[in-house]
Amino acid sequence: MVCQHVAQGLFDRKRVGFFWSTEDPENPRPDAWCYGCNERVKTTGGDWVGIALEHLEPKYLCGVCYDLAKSFHSGGNPFV
Repeated sequence: MVCQHVAQGLFDRKRVGFFWSTEDPENPRPDAWCYGCNERVKTTGGDWVGIALEHLEPKYLCGVCYDLAKSFHSGGNPFV
């Protein structure tokens, strides 16, 4: 799962940053979120509650799209 902003950024071709959970180091595609969501979750002490949860609106991506999102939002150019 990724936040709505990471998913929408693929369509808009707008980089929003890419942060991910380190809770399960064996997971090759952990839950991920954008810079804005990262800033909001800092205000809640790292918990996805309140304003952080309201703006998250998680979306499911397949593995290929997740890898594309991670590359793109991390500064790569996977669209060429």
